[in-house]
Amino acid sequence: MISSKSRDSRTAYMFLFPAIALLGAFVLYPLVQLLWMSVHDWDILRGDARFVGTANYQAILSDEAFWQSLLNTFIYVAATVPLGVVLSLALALLLNKKLRGVGFLRTAIFTPVVTSTVAAGIIFVWLMDYDTGLLNAFLGVFGIAPINWLQSERWAMPAVVLMTLWKQAGYNMVLFLAGLQAIPDDVYEAAAVDGANTGWQVFRHITLPLLAPTTFFVTIISVIYAFRAFEQMYAMTRGGPVGSTTTLVYYIFDKAFKYGNMGQAAVVATLMVVIVLCVTALQFRLQRQGD
Repeated sequence: MISSKSRDSRTAYMFLFPAIALLGAFVLYPLVQLLWMSVHDWDILRGDARFVGTANYQAILSDEAFWQSLLNTFIYVAATVPLGVVLSLALALLLNKKLRGVGFLRTAIFTPVVTSTVAAGIIFVWLMDYDTGLLNAFLGVFGIAPINWLQSERWAMPAVVLMTLWKQAGYNMVLFLAGLQAIPDDVYEAAAVDGANTGWQVFRHITLPLLAPTTFFVTIISVIYAFRAFEQMYAMTRGGPVGSTTTLVYYIFDKAFKYGNMGQAAVVATLMVVIVLCVTALQFRLQRQGD
C-alpha cells in the first residue's frame, strides 16, 4: 500500500518533470556541450574535433582583445544598469499618477521594447549621423559642436548606451508600475498621519523600501540583459571604432563566425557564464544582507 506522503511526492515529481526535462535539454545539455567545445579545436565546416586541453583557455587569456572586450562589457553594464533603473523608476513614478493622456504616454514609452533592436539601432545610426543627424542638430541649438558619435572611440559607447536606455526603459517602467500599484493606499494614509508630509519623505521611507523586491528583480534582469548585449553593437558600430564597443558577446561572434574558431569562442562563453553567475550571486548576497 502506497503511503499518502509517497503518493504526494510522486505527483509532485510528475508535475515537475516537464520543467526539469526542458531545463536539462535547453540549459544543462548546452552547458555540458559548451565545456566540451572549450577543450577541443573544432572545425565547424568538417565537424572534426581535436582535443587540445587548456590551450584554448591559454590563448584567450593571453589575447589583449579579450581583456578589452571584458573591460568594454563592464563599462557598458556599469553605465546602462544604474541609469536604466533610475530612469525607469522616474518614469514609473510620473506615469503612476492620474494624468490626462497617461495611457498614451505609457504606450509610447513601452513601444521601443517591442521594436526590433536592429531596427532601433539603424534609427539611431540615422539620428546620430555627423552631418545630417537630428541629435547633432539639436545640440547645435545650444551652441554645442557636432559630435562624431559612432566614429569616435570616446563617444561610440555612450551612443550605444543611449540607444539601450531608450530601448529598455519601457519594460522596466512597467515592472516598477506594477510594484507601485501593489502598494496599498492605507500605507500612505498611515504615513501622512505619522507626519510624512513631503513627497521626498514618502518616497524615501515608504515607496522605496516597499519597492525593494521589484528594484532587485529589475536590477538582476538588467545586468543579465547588459552582459548579453550584441544587437546594438552589431547594428550601430560593428564593435568599433578600434574595438571600443566590442563586448564579450560580440567577441564570441567574431571568434566563432568571423575567424571560425569555435573552441576559443566556447571558452569566452564559458567564462561569461561564470562571470554572470558570480555577479548574480553577489547581488543576491547583498540583497540578503540588506534585508
